[in-house]
Amino acid sequence: MTRPDNGSVLGRRRFLALGSLGAGAVGLGALGFGAAGCSPDSSGAQSAAADLDYILPTDPEVAAAEAARETSGDVAAFALSAGFATVDLGGRLVDTWAYGGNAVAPELRMTKGDRVDVTVANGLDADTTLHWHGIRIRNDMDGAAPVTQPPIRPGTTFDYSFVVPDPGTHWYHSHSGLQADRGLFGAFVVEDPDDTTGADVDAVLVLDDWVDGMGTTPEAVLMALNPDISGGHGGHGGHGGSSTPATHTDSEMAVAVELISAGHGNSVPLGGMTQHVAYPLHLINGRPPNDPDPIVVPPGSRLRLRVVNAAAETPYRFAVAGHEMTVVAADGFDTVPRTTDTLIIGMAQRYDVLVTVASGTWPVVAKVEGRDGYASTVLRTDDAAPMANPDVGGSIPELAGRLLAESELRPAESVTLERREPDRDYRVELIQAGDRYVWGMAGVDAGKLIMREGERIRITMTNTSTMWHPMHTHGHTFAVGEYGGLRRDTVNVLPGTELAIEFDADNPGEWMFHCHNAYHFEAGMTANLRYIR
Repeated sequence: MTRPDNGSVLGRRRFLALGSLGAGAVGLGALGFGAAGCSPDSSGAQSAAADLDYILPTDPEVAAAEAARETSGDVAAFALSAGFATVDLGGRLVDTWAYGGNAVAPELRMTKGDRVDVTVANGLDADTTLHWHGIRIRNDMDGAAPVTQPPIRPGTTFDYSFVVPDPGTHWYHSHSGLQADRGLFGAFVVEDPDDTTGADVDAVLVLDDWVDGMGTTPEAVLMALNPDISGGHGGHGGHGGSSTPATHTDSEMAVAVELISAGHGNSVPLGGMTQHVAYPLHLINGRPPNDPDPIVVPPGSRLRLRVVNAAAETPYRFAVAGHEMTVVAADGFDTVPRTTDTLIIGMAQRYDVLVTVASGTWPVVAKVEGRDGYASTVLRTDDAAPMANPDVGGSIPELAGRLLAESELRPAESVTLERREPDRDYRVELIQAGDRYVWGMAGVDAGKLIMREGERIRITMTNTSTMWHPMHTHGHTFAVGEYGGLRRDTVNVLPGTELAIEFDADNPGEWMFHCHNAYHFEAGMTANLRYIR
C-alpha cells in the first residue's frame, strides 16, 4: 500500500478526588440528584472504599499485562514538543499551542506489535500530558494526570513507552484541561500486516473545530458556559493542574458569549441539540476550506480514508462528492463492510472508509451536523487539473444521500467479543444539573465502577439529559450489544435513550470513563474504572 502525496498517583484506598462532579452519588448528591440504585450483580461494588485493595498504575500487575502483549520486536521512536506557535489558517495568523508548530500535530504511524517510544517535551507555561486515545496500552502510559502519571511540568520531558497490541486508526491528544481544543492533537495509525481491505492508497483526514485565537480562547468559552468553573473538571483543577489561565479579557469573554448564543444546533439523528458553541472555523488536517492540502492519487485507486474527529464539541456529517463510501472499520476495529453516501462522526470517533476514485477533482466535506459550518478538502486524481477555487462550500449532494447510522454497523467476525454473562452489571445516568452548565454521571454505581482481572463488565448508560454524549473508555474497547456487538471505544448515547456496553477486564490499573464533548468533560461528566485484587 502507498500513501498519497498530500503536500502523582493517589493512594490505593482512596477514591480519586479528580472530577468529583462525575464521581456518581457523592458529587451529584450536593446538586440535588438522588443516587441510582445498584444492580444486583454489582452489590459487591458497594463495599467501603477503605476495604478495597486497588491496583495502581505503578503496581506489578500493570507491568505483567504489558509483558504479556505480543510484540513485533520493532521500535517506533518519536519526539514531540508542546509549545507556543503561530499558525497560518488560510491567510489568518493565529497564536496557539501545538506539537510541531502546526494546527494539527504530526501523524504517527507504526505497525501492530511495535514498541512505541515517544519523548514529550513541555515548552508551555502550563502542565500538560499526552493521552493515546483508543489504544489498549499499559496503564502508567495512558497520559491522564494525576490518575496515571504526574503532569509534565513546564520545561521538563516525559518518556512514553508501550506496545501497541491492536491495529487501527487512533489519535493522540493532550489530556490537560482544554489544551486539545488548540493544536495539541494528531493521528496515530497502527498498520495491520494482515490487512484485507484491498486498499492501495491510504490517507488520514483529521477533522477539527477551531476557536483559539479567533478573538477568544477555549478557556474563555468554558467560563462563559459556566462562570463557576475556574480550573477544569467542575473547578477541581483538571488533569495536570494549572492548564487553564486564571483571567480572560473582556473582548475574549464577549466573543465567547456571542459564539455560545449562536450555537445550539439541532439534529434528528442525534436526538436534538447538537452543541453549545458556534465554532468560527473548521479544519481538515489543520487547513481551512480556502487553503486545503489536496489528496492526490492515480485514477481508479482504491483509497482508504482514515477519518478522525478530533473536535472538542462538533459532530460532523462526512461525504466525498461524486462517490459512495464503504465503511470497513470503526474506532480501529474492522466492521462488516457497508456502503453509504454519508456518515455522522461524533467527537473522538474514527471511521475507515474505502473509495474507488474516479478521474477528476472532488470536494471532500465534513459539514457541522445540525447547524451551519463545514470543513473541506480536495480529492484529485493526478490526471486532473487543480481547482481554481477549492472552497466550494459546505453543500454537496452526497450529504443528503444515504446516511449510515452507527447502530446499523456490525463487527467483523475477527473482532467480535465472545458472548458471556457479565460478572458485574452496572448502571449509570448521564445528567445535567438542572439548567446549569454542570454535567455528570449519577448513581451509586457511577462512583464505584470496580472490577477484577478476567471479569466481564457491563455498563448500562441512561441519558436523562437533553443532549447526546460520545462516551469513551480509557484502556479498553467495548462491544455495543444493541448494535450486534459493534466494537468501539467511543459511542454516541442519544438523549432519552439507554445503551449498554460490555468489555473484558484485561488491562489492570485505574482508567477514566467520560464524555468526549470536551466542555461536558470539563464540567463534570467523568468517572473512573478501577481494578481491585
